[in-house]
Amino acid sequence: MIVCHVAGTAQRGQDGVTRVLYEYLERHRVAGLSPLVLTAVADIKEGQRFPMVELPAIRLPVYRDYKLYTGGVGHLARAIEQTGMEPSLIHLHTPCPLGRAALRYARRVGIPVIATYHTHFPSYVRHHRAGVLRPLVERSIVDFYSQCDRVLVPSRILCQELVQRGVRSAVYLPHGTDTVQFHPRWGSRRWRSLIGIPPDKIVLLYVGRLVWEKNLRILIEMWDRLDKRRYALVIVGTGPIESRLRRSMPGAIFLGYRHGQALAEAYASSDVFVFPSDTETFGNVTLEALASGLPCVVADAPGSAELVRHSVTGYRVDPYNAEQFVEAVEALANMSPEHRMLWRWRARLDAEQYQWSRVCADLFSHYRQLVEGQEAAVSVFAHTASLSSP
Repeated sequence: MIVCHVAGTAQRGQDGVTRVLYEYLERHRVAGLSPLVLTAVADIKEGQRFPMVELPAIRLPVYRDYKLYTGGVGHLARAIEQTGMEPSLIHLHTPCPLGRAALRYARRVGIPVIATYHTHFPSYVRHHRAGVLRPLVERSIVDFYSQCDRVLVPSRILCQELVQRGVRSAVYLPHGTDTVQFHPRWGSRRWRSLIGIPPDKIVLLYVGRLVWEKNLRILIEMWDRLDKRRYALVIVGTGPIESRLRRSMPGAIFLGYRHGQALAEAYASSDVFVFPSDTETFGNVTLEALASGLPCVVADAPGSAELVRHSVTGYRVDPYNAEQFVEAVEALANMSPEHRMLWRWRARLDAEQYQWSRVCADLFSHYRQLVEGQEAAVSVFAHTASLSSP
């Protein structure tokens, strides 16, 4: 079975979407599946491991790491034909122009379409001061996903929301995490020393893209209210607003992009994970923090909030109330070492429920159901046509 993945970017580590995409791809061949990736931004190194086609696109003015597909269905069809691979199924990872062209292509050639609901775009408009556009964005999203044969949603709340809005094919399927890579054992006092944090400070950690959609204005307010003599704030990630954040958050430590062992060490060596984003469909970084044994303070919104048990492994607070973030951080900081250790191990145990092997087994089951269902429908149609012919 050839599965054609369609993503706005395939640059490994670019964002949460690509992290999930590569977890899927790594397990395809073991399951007897052959992947093909169509994207507006290819990864040269990963293109040597997985068949990958970069399609014509223009760079976005603000988000320079992303591109917008400029071709049509015909160009996409020719690109697939040139690979010599005939997809059995299309897996969409973006509702943008490339995803829409791939959806039309699938309908033209008669193959099933599955989509993962990675991004809750309707919630983005708030952070761009364009709330008036939300109904339009919601209608566009519902129209797109309603045309897919199956929509995988990693948040139970958002899955119910999509079904209520008319996306009847939506089903819940969470993401996973690497519980070997992200583990409390990577905690290091040396890590703190190397980045200049005194041993007596409480280390707060944020991991994610530096964009307003992550509700980072609240992070700025929280940091402004906290006692800098007691806390250190470490920010891992890059993005278009990094320079503005640096100016707005004096004393915060910006480490830039981290991955692999360096990222695992940052999680496990910190004391509290703070994530104010209210636009997540899952919360990959929150799960990585939990796997690292890190109590979390997160926005009480779909995604991360479904991973954190309130007053058990962290706190879920009003996404737009900086004072509640401060209070939650201080509640964790004031715990006894024994109490905090209990929270860390409960966080770890919760994260162990989300294994990529189990997630991908369910995903591949969806693939086979859709392809076998399509083949059965084609067989019935052909049989009926033969009976009705003179």
